[in-house]
Amino acid sequence: MSVRNDGGLPDEDRDRLRQRIAEEAARGVSRGSDATRATFRAARRVARGWVPDDRLPEPREVCDEVRRGLDATAALRPLVGDRFDAIAAEVAVLATVKQDRQKCPEGDALEHSLQVFDLVHRERPFDEELLTAALVHDVGRAIDRADAVAATLEAVGDLVTERTKWLVEMLPAARGHVEQTLGHRARKRLESHPDFLDVLLLAEADRRAHQRGYPAPTLDEAIAILRALEGDT
Repeated sequence: MSVRNDGGLPDEDRDRLRQRIAEEAARGVSRGSDATRATFRAARRVARGWVPDDRLPEPREVCDEVRRGLDATAALRPLVGDRFDAIAAEVAVLATVKQDRQKCPEGDALEHSLQVFDLVHRERPFDEELLTAALVHDVGRAIDRADAVAATLEAVGDLVTERTKWLVEMLPAARGHVEQTLGHRARKRLESHPDFLDVLLLAEADRRAHQRGYPAPTLDEAIAILRALEGDT
């Protein structure tokens, strides 16, 4: 990605430019863009020229700016540093991801994720890994909608288990299985996995979680459920 060479700028000015781009990109995310596209557009507006890739803020920096805005306007609790707070911070940005009201009457992607979480919780209230997958499965849509699954996996990183990451990664295949669009070999591979029924449950919850006025838990309540489950293990 590339907006005129700033190679002659002092480090302090480069940092200031990077911060200004991140702030402008955060405004773009809040208006409905994802962090990757918003950064390109913000760089063109702020720098009025070409900026090398290594001078641009990472999507995570842009999402941090979005979170700061959410903290100020939505009274989200300050982060205290454990992995559940970090998960909450990643998921909270989904409040900026607007959806097609005709197809998704539930509203933004955060509301959708909370509905998925609740539908899964009704079936598997004891399965922290599956519930975590339900909550975080769309995180990448705020970062890079062109490759949302990979962006999700990178964003959650070591915050979640390998099983949770597998459930998120295989969710598109599970949707295809439910819709009978998955190829024969891929279907057989998925069906042979020990977590096949769980990823199918996740896919079905994802399909159903488009309900206007659904009494979903808040993000704080969902995180409290996950934290309590970890305490029980």
